Amino acid sequence: MTSGLAVQPGIWVPIYSATKAAMHSFTLSLRHQLENTKIEVVEVLPPAVNTDLGGAGLHTFGAPVNEFIHAVFEGLKNQQVEIGFGGTEKRLHASKEEIEQGMKNAWQNFLKNNPDFLE
Repeated sequence: MTSGLAVQPGIWVPIYSATKAAMHSFTLSLRHQLENTKIEVVEVLPPAVNTDLGGAGLHTFGAPVNEFIHAVFEGLKNQQVEIGFGGTEKRLHASKEEIEQGMKNAWQNFLKNNPDFLE
């Protein structure tokens, strides 16, 4: 389990993004090391998912949890080794330029919604 931020880092959460990117790299390496064995390495890259993470009512944005879970099980059923959802699915196939533009856009949106972040 990594994150969409493993592929397109969130500038506002660099440590979180870096740890998820490390897990993504580790997963890719393991998948290739173990490709001739019976072990299958699957990575799930969720976007922000609307859950009660941190407490009821504190996390009220993101993908609907039931839709995300359904997509994960569909990916497993279809033997996908990288399972994204929504924006993370698109990021898995994006060019470097698209990733960089997405990072900039997300950062600007974050700053717009959190104007005191850099103070």
